[in-house]
Amino acid sequence: MRCRIIPSVLLLLTFCLPAVPAFADTRYVVDELIITMRLGKGTGYKILKSLKTGTAVEVLEDDDKSYLKVRTADGVEGYVLRQYISKKPPKTKRIEELEALNRSQQKQINSLETARNALAEKLETIEEEYGGKFAGISSRAAGLEQELEQAVSRERLLDERYTTLETQSKNVVAIAADRDDLQQRNIKLETEVMELRQKSEKLADTRMIKWFLAGGGVFLFGWIAGKISRKKRSRF
Repeated sequence: MRCRIIPSVLLLLTFCLPAVPAFADTRYVVDELIITMRLGKGTGYKILKSLKTGTAVEVLEDDDKSYLKVRTADGVEGYVLRQYISKKPPKTKRIEELEALNRSQQKQINSLETARNALAEKLETIEEEYGGKFAGISSRAAGLEQELEQAVSRERLLDERYTTLETQSKNVVAIAADRDDLQQRNIKLETEVMELRQKSEKLADTRMIKWFLAGGGVFLFGWIAGKISRKKRSRF
């Protein structure tokens, strides 16, 4: 009697529970199994498909404790027992995925190794072909560095000379100013000398005229005096 009541209670609870909304998530058939997908919930329904371990199915309805409504990758929809479906991929599938990943990584490693070897060969070839050029470039770089140092020294000397010339140029400007001042003074003195000469010449001319006039007056006075003296003598 008790055995009969338990299924009835479970059935009643099933009908009383509210319908759970469908979640379209992906789950997998558990390890080492081949299960059947049926048209309905129960073994009396038609078998639609057999599903092997690791087969991925999309859950369409999750409102039953025993069955899930699922859809396969090729679009077939049906019911499978819940206990044989898991959210986690089975070990075999995970092993296959890891092996595939390992193979892919190994291919990448091999490709990288091949590329590395090729680059190493190219590097050796470049070193052989351009080793002499590299040495020449290094020597040339050393020579250029020395030339740069010499250029810096020359530039320093030029700066010193420029400073000296700049100082001298300031002195030259002062000297030129003094020279111009002296020239102006010389011109002024020459002008004054010329004026003095002209005055001296005028004075000399005036003296000569005076002496000439004085001499002429004396001569005239003597002539007149002589003439008067002769007249007096003639009277006596």
